[in-house]
Amino acid sequence: IMKEQLGFFHEALREARMRTYANGFIEEAEEYFGAWDDFGMIDMYDVGNELTIYTSSRSLLGPAFRAKLSGEFARLYQDMEGGLSALAFLAPYLPTPSFRKRDKARERMVELITKIVNERRASGFVGDDMLQSLMEASYKDGRKLSEDEITGLLLTIMFAGHHTSGVTFSWMGILLAQHPEWMAELRAEQQALLGDRDDLTLEDLRAMPKLEATIKEVLRMYPPIIVMMRKVVNDFEFAGYDFPHGSMIFAAPAVSHYMPEVFPEPHKFDPTRFLDPVNADKKNPMAWIPFGAGRHRCMGIVFAQLQLRALWSHLLRNFDFELVEGDVYEPDYSRLLVGPRHPCRLRYRRRRSKTSVAAA
Repeated sequence: IMKEQLGFFHEALREARMRTYANGFIEEAEEYFGAWDDFGMIDMYDVGNELTIYTSSRSLLGPAFRAKLSGEFARLYQDMEGGLSALAFLAPYLPTPSFRKRDKARERMVELITKIVNERRASGFVGDDMLQSLMEASYKDGRKLSEDEITGLLLTIMFAGHHTSGVTFSWMGILLAQHPEWMAELRAEQQALLGDRDDLTLEDLRAMPKLEATIKEVLRMYPPIIVMMRKVVNDFEFAGYDFPHGSMIFAAPAVSHYMPEVFPEPHKFDPTRFLDPVNADKKNPMAWIPFGAGRHRCMGIVFAQLQLRALWSHLLRNFDFELVEGDVYEPDYSRLLVGPRHPCRLRYRRRRSKTSVAAA
């Protein structure tokens, strides 16, 4: 069943849907950042989490749901997030207060999504989002997905995408503020591609190699997931080591991403390493693993990178950023997904000219 469910996501990530998602990302960026003052201070982690839940919910559940995104939804999401801890992987059904809140929140989420599903079926409305893909999907035996299954799959991808994109968004802001010379390079790329145009398209987002390389380098230096686990199904031997059935294998992006034989000067922020025709992730695809690798590589990688490109394309063209003196920008390893330690504030100022690279 799990293999079939993974196949459902392939349909949700096909070209036509990706175009819709891209348009949604662009519109969300314009609306969200358009409400900012001309200058101020923001916490990158908070902004990243808030903005990526807006963009993700729109792509997964449609603009109508996003438009009605209420305090209740945010509260339910927070309650579910509170049940996401290391303990949840070991004993997910312990009767702890946070787990009880998590389970009640999920029940309510099922009600909300079931209501949307029933409204669509009753009205005949066909959405252009991931929910619609799952509503139309069928197992090989012809059975349709239940509302509970649809909710579970949507929440799985929402949690994964929201957190990884939010964390990467915040680290990217910090690293670019620390390296203004590279921020100028990215603005030059925007200028060369768009000129005076402001109508960003999916094709534009795919034609930003320097921005893509920057996202890859941010994910290399600060992978949101620092360790991945797999259980051995069948005994096997590799490199002189025996791996018996039932044992656990750990892969650590936080280690492999800093291997100097694959990534020279690994502690140096250098997006150009991913611009080389024989770049690091192609030289050893099992070393750059922020989204996993092989058969279990996260299918949402294209979605996440497109989301980050849309948000940062807008920011680069519209804002300047500076570090806040006295703030310490370092990883918070107390979290399951490693983001920057709070506060991780940046000062921002709206640019007078969106396309004037000389003003950088």
